[in-house]
Amino acid sequence: MAPASSLFLTLYGIAAFAVALLYFRPRRQSFVESFPPGPKSPTMPTLDSWVQYQQWGREHGDLVYIRKHNTLIINHAHVAIDLLEKHARIYSDRAMTEMMKLCGFNNILSLEQYSDKWRGNRKLFQQNFRQSASRRFYPAQYRKISQYLRDLTVAPEEFMQHTMSLSQSLIYSSLYGLDIGFDDPLSKKAIEAVALIGRAILEPFPAIELFPWLRFMPSWFPGCGFQQIANKCAQYCREVDNIPFDKAISNLASAGTSLIAELALENEGKPVEIKKIKAMGTVSFLAASDTTMASISSFLLAMIQNPDVQSKAQAEIDHVIGRDRLPTLEDRRSLPYVESVYREVMRMHPPLPLSSRYFLTFCIGHFHVSIEDDFYRGYHIPKGCKNFWPSVWSIFRAMGRDPNVYSEPDKFMPERFLDSPNGPFTSINDIHAFGFGRRVCVGRYMADNTVWLAIASVLATLDLHNAKDNEGNEIDIPGEYTEIFFRHPKPYQSSITPRDLQARDLILATGMVD
Repeated sequence: MAPASSLFLTLYGIAAFAVALLYFRPRRQSFVESFPPGPKSPTMPTLDSWVQYQQWGREHGDLVYIRKHNTLIINHAHVAIDLLEKHARIYSDRAMTEMMKLCGFNNILSLEQYSDKWRGNRKLFQQNFRQSASRRFYPAQYRKISQYLRDLTVAPEEFMQHTMSLSQSLIYSSLYGLDIGFDDPLSKKAIEAVALIGRAILEPFPAIELFPWLRFMPSWFPGCGFQQIANKCAQYCREVDNIPFDKAISNLASAGTSLIAELALENEGKPVEIKKIKAMGTVSFLAASDTTMASISSFLLAMIQNPDVQSKAQAEIDHVIGRDRLPTLEDRRSLPYVESVYREVMRMHPPLPLSSRYFLTFCIGHFHVSIEDDFYRGYHIPKGCKNFWPSVWSIFRAMGRDPNVYSEPDKFMPERFLDSPNGPFTSINDIHAFGFGRRVCVGRYMADNTVWLAIASVLATLDLHNAKDNEGNEIDIPGEYTEIFFRHPKPYQSSITPRDLQARDLILATGMVD
């Protein structure tokens, strides 16, 4: 090639490169500036994070982007609905760390990444937990809540343990046809599994994340202590998957059928479908055991702290139902004040973790991840924005305690729902504690019925008050809540007694029916 031609091509290439730089540089700057507003170099909160999120919301708006941590924080429900429902395809993914893979979390529906496998698992779940199918669970719900009332009557000082037992036993009864109590080895194993899952997510394991090949090294190898936790966690998850499933199948001949057993028989010889059925049972337990307990526990505390609300709800039940039977789910639409109590519990105390680090909830929890670039309100939300927080606690705490939406937001006031233009009987989708979009809690209809029925049944039969010391003085209740995992009241003393002899007889009579 001639020297002149070579020089021309070289100069042409340099000129083209310069033009490209001039063309792309301002666009890149504009692109960066289009991120949602947010603090420049913040320290992410670990406890009571909603306070900081709410403050950032006041300073920067409903959408707050922490660029340093690639974190998007939502401070209003309508933004969550816009993104998680209207843009659901983009925001339905999960981040899956190497540690989570080792622990087997890619087989837990709520932690699975968005994929054909996830869609298949969720479809099975939706088919069996949709609203029209929820009546199947009524017998177990009535039976277990009756047992709960008896437990509270016979041993009221153990009310927290009884509440946890209700949450756990109801799932095993409803899905597997198993009568498993709080002290059963399987229940204990499941609780340990939840704790291990939480530890695997909450604790940092930088070695395996930086050097994934360490998964092939023995646990005694330097930096491989994570192997012991991962192996134990995976083992417990397998046992929680298989033990109740096997019991449900073996009980077919003697104890009768169950949802899990029926599905297994329909799909006999189909290992992929059997795996989905096991996963559905496992995530049902993981999702419901703590969240149901947390909501009912928050209700008990709220009634002790608000005796006037308790009296009004009891008066409504007495007027509508009478005193000679327990409430049923068919009574629900006839009890607007009780419904308002339930809605207020879910507004003030959604059973989700408090902090951005300590975030574990099997219905809707764990952060969402954007799978592609998105633009919302003129802002750029980048692909792979990992800590995208549809945290119902941070959203709902900020939105649910917003004084511009609710007067006296920190006060327990069921009247705000009772007197609202649409009344308290609005769609279950208005209860944002169940989440948004494609990651909304699939078992929300069952959970909704369980918590409401427990609330109505307790109000119909029991009085809840402060405990008293030996001198007859009321013992103060701090009203503090746990800070990690699911949010529920810390232990406290209370007085739980039947409303009168008639209520006591009604409670104990349910045991004869069972």
